[in-house]
Amino acid sequence: MATRNGAATLPQVLDAYCRLSAPPDGWRLLIVDNGSTDGSDAVIASYAGRLPLRCLREPVAGKNRALNRALEAALAEPEADDALYIFTDDDATPQADWLLQWQVCARAYPSDSVFGGAILPDWAEPPPSWLLPLVPTGLTYGLTSPSLPDGPVFPGLVWGANMAVRRAAFAAGQRFDVGVGPNGGDYAMGSETELTRRLGAAGYRARFYSGARVSHHIRRHQVEVGYILQKAWRFGRGKYRQEVRGRFPELWGVPRWMLLRCVQEAAAWARAAMLGDAARKFSHRWELAFLRGYFYEAWRGMPPIRKTVLVTSHSGELGGMELRMAQEVRYLQAAGRAAVLALRRFDGLIAWTQRLAREQVTVAEFNAPLFFEGAWRWRHARRWQARWLASGRLRAFKADLVHVAFCWTTYGASLLWLAWHCGLPTVVSVHNAFPAVSFTAWHERLLRQAFASVHGVYAVSGSALAHFLAIYRPYLPPAARLAVIPNPVDVGLFRPSLALRLQARKRLQVPQQALLIGVVARLSPQKRPELAIDLLARLRGRFPDLYLVLAGSGPLEATLRAQAERLGVTPWVIFTGFIDDVHELMPALDLHLLMSRNEGFGIATVEAMACGVPAVATDVPGSADILRGCAGGMLIPAQDLDAAATAVGDLLADPARRAEMGRYGRQEAVSRYSTDIIGKQVAAFYDGLP
Repeated sequence: MATRNGAATLPQVLDAYCRLSAPPDGWRLLIVDNGSTDGSDAVIASYAGRLPLRCLREPVAGKNRALNRALEAALAEPEADDALYIFTDDDATPQADWLLQWQVCARAYPSDSVFGGAILPDWAEPPPSWLLPLVPTGLTYGLTSPSLPDGPVFPGLVWGANMAVRRAAFAAGQRFDVGVGPNGGDYAMGSETELTRRLGAAGYRARFYSGARVSHHIRRHQVEVGYILQKAWRFGRGKYRQEVRGRFPELWGVPRWMLLRCVQEAAAWARAAMLGDAARKFSHRWELAFLRGYFYEAWRGMPPIRKTVLVTSHSGELGGMELRMAQEVRYLQAAGRAAVLALRRFDGLIAWTQRLAREQVTVAEFNAPLFFEGAWRWRHARRWQARWLASGRLRAFKADLVHVAFCWTTYGASLLWLAWHCGLPTVVSVHNAFPAVSFTAWHERLLRQAFASVHGVYAVSGSALAHFLAIYRPYLPPAARLAVIPNPVDVGLFRPSLALRLQARKRLQVPQQALLIGVVARLSPQKRPELAIDLLARLRGRFPDLYLVLAGSGPLEATLRAQAERLGVTPWVIFTGFIDDVHELMPALDLHLLMSRNEGFGIATVEAMACGVPAVATDVPGSADILRGCAGGMLIPAQDLDAAATAVGDLLADPARRAEMGRYGRQEAVSRYSTDIIGKQVAAFYDGLP
């Protein structure tokens, strides 16, 4: 617990701790004195001989800062990751079996990590009759509802006076946000709920358990109208700080719907006042106080500490570029920047957004008009829409820097121009090797404007950067930073595994001793998956137990199924659709094949290498950047299927050579493409940028 001037309530609370039934394995109590001036330190010291107590000191005011101080001390002790850290307050009195109940809960639900216990009221005097029906006691006093059942719970309903979190979450780097919670003055609420909601978004499961109970002391002045409305105001401030900017259309820096709600609440308050309806009048005052707190924080509150990067692109499907953009957000967050991913709507976006939310990666929908990429006839109307309509939406994100990913020659240029129009600095990432293109005078004028705001460009391969510069160098500022930063692979997730190989083959219904070629890619013309089916048909006579798995979705699926039927290889072609857990499939392969007509950087190629699977790809830009001179795979002719079939067949016939390729590929993936190594390159690229 953290305490700041808690001398009035600490004796009652610590006396209750002395009466606790101790768990068999023991327990420890960490109290952080957060700059008390009322003798709290002497009160705590008087219990040192009666409790397993350690007192720390954090002089800078801030409850979350103090709790983080306690976490650093706790994590310094060697403990199992499933150990339970229980958080409480200096005015919350536990029942005698409190710790035993928490132990029962932790053992009964080993898959859960965030727990909320029951918080009952300890009124200094009976509350007035009007209070309980009208006041949200959870938000105002941190009390749990008596009707809340045991079981899974929304993490935001886990209150700070009685909550527990497994050590693993903090060992992974999670901490309390020092920008919210009590700090010695008028503060923004959200001390613990900001953490619990963030943990929930990261995939940690929350549960409510009523067996662990404390009583929260509610002082006499805390039932007065002024105090209750001040809490509503603080709640509004905290709400603003925890929200992601740009999710809703804004006016004057706040969502337009909230301004409308403020007008409606004010009108409803006036109506209740005229009718003499005291209850409704108070309810509307509470809502107005909440809105005033939100608006105060938006207009006069603490400015953002962290710079915000908006990562965006013209995107039509979930592919390698989109996965890299999400990884960019993770890298930026790890480097201390706030980051938001903003994309156009495409099939599967909502499901992907939900998965990313568990990792704290926020995705917003952003459909900017396309006048470079769109139909030529409507270019002027679309640029007008971008200038007068979409610019407000972009500014609503309150970004300090806009990262525009180019997936194809001009696909990203409209967003780059829009950022320039809004006066926002930009960086560009290049995710493909673009063919040459010519521009009209109209395009050239806009490109000079768009690229004037560019501070840096990086490409996922040397080929991609060279192709980009061949087109856009005349428009780039001379001081723009240039770099090549490959796509990363999580070498802890993607790794050789006999167990995963056996499990994946069982799921795919492929015999364990069969040969299996895999293509992990979108089923789109760029990837040319039809050539993999042709290759299978050519090799089936030489390898009767050869199978092909196509792991991906896309517009060519129906055509590919028809092709397999026509060639008589349908029983040996497996369509999996889009796969989230590619790392569970990749070890099952005997080689990975990518027959693209062009690549920016083949993510699946380095994922295969990380799994110890030989990587085979056509000799085209992007793939050649990875495999030329690499002992972990080989290049095959892009336009000669006979030669490609011979090379792949010879490799399939030589298990010793495949094993050696796998070993070298794993080494190269770890040394050149691991997430940590690429993360350092990304951090260096952004260092010193706006």
